[in-house]
Amino acid sequence: MKAIILTLFLFGSALAGSTLAQTESSVAPQPDPRIRLLEAALNRVQQEQQSVYQQFQMTLELRRYEIQEGNPLILQGPTGMGGVRDAPPIDYDVMVRVQQERKERIQQYTRDINSLYSRYSELGERRRALVDQLIELAR
Repeated sequence: MKAIILTLFLFGSALAGSTLAQTESSVAPQPDPRIRLLEAALNRVQQEQQSVYQQFQMTLELRRYEIQEGNPLILQGPTGMGGVRDAPPIDYDVMVRVQQERKERIQQYTRDINSLYSRYSELGERRRALVDQLIELAR
């Protein structure tokens, strides 16, 4: 007797569950396909923004290092005079060329940093616009 009641209960609950699931699926609105497209675009923009930020950080660190290191060929010896340790003095033309190359690298890093900052800001504006569009569609 208990087995029959249990079987009827399980059978009835299975039918009720499937009927309820059908009712819920027909009542629940399907998400707007534009929302999925906007979310995908937002994801791409955020990934690109993260990539630009990482490039910015790396370039900034390279520039800092270049500025801090100065000229690696000049070392201060115990007498306080410039020169390369255990090597003959550096040719003046070589020294000028090395300093000019360093200055050009610093300038290039600065241009790259400014460009990356602009790109990051532009991506931030695009991200905000996409978020605004998503909010409007969600209403």
